[in-house]
Amino acid sequence: MKRTYLALSVLTLAACARPAARMAPVVEREIAMNSEVHGQLTRADAQLRDSSRYQAWRFEGVAGQIVQIDVISTDFDAFALLHDGAGTKLADNDDGGGGTNARITYTLPRSGWYRILANSLARDRYGRYTVRLRSLGMATAGSTGGGLLPGTVGQIMRGQTMSGQLSANDPKLSDGSVYQAWTYIGTAGETVTVEVTSSDFDAYALIQDGSGTKLADNDDGGGGTNARITFTLPYSGAYRLIANTYRQGSFGAFALTVR
Repeated sequence: MKRTYLALSVLTLAACARPAARMAPVVEREIAMNSEVHGQLTRADAQLRDSSRYQAWRFEGVAGQIVQIDVISTDFDAFALLHDGAGTKLADNDDGGGGTNARITYTLPRSGWYRILANSLARDRYGRYTVRLRSLGMATAGSTGGGLLPGTVGQIMRGQTMSGQLSANDPKLSDGSVYQAWTYIGTAGETVTVEVTSSDFDAYALIQDGSGTKLADNDDGGGGTNARITFTLPYSGAYRLIANTYRQGSFGAFALTVR
């Protein structure tokens, strides 16, 4: 998992693919914002398609709200999933909370109910766990200063591809990897796909709001070592789309595309 920071904000969240849950009848408990709850996975709990067990907790959020979800356990390697009210997976994570704990940081695309799945990474693993749910505030459009967001090299629009070259002279994230950023003007509810491709380095893609808060990121979602993010924008305004390398000391040519 990659953990990166810009000068403006802490960036967290890594996603790793897991099968969707079988949303057969299952007991759903409720968790309040800015609280924690405790549970215990057993052989009697519902299963994902890989046969690992999970318990579900639901919460109510609002469009544009940035939430942090932690699933913590000393009994098993924790895995966290976030679904919308219809059961569609929005995000998942394995070790983002440090050690074998899971953490998801996500900006909610709409107001309504969401579901947290507290899960074990491997099948036949059971035991006690804690779920913590925090609100980190609201995503904001920030100020475009009459055009571009600070720290961006230009504006990119849907359907465009920007070619660039990352070098040692570019700005760096806290892990020392270099990046370039573009301003994208979007509308609330719009779904965008951002791709960063390169044959020179392992590509990494990030989307930030106008104030520099990370909304989404991805490593290899575009196939091979290319990155792809599909994300529903929570507000109308300016965003940062970032082309980055997965590792420090990697440079070369890349393409950033918005669809």
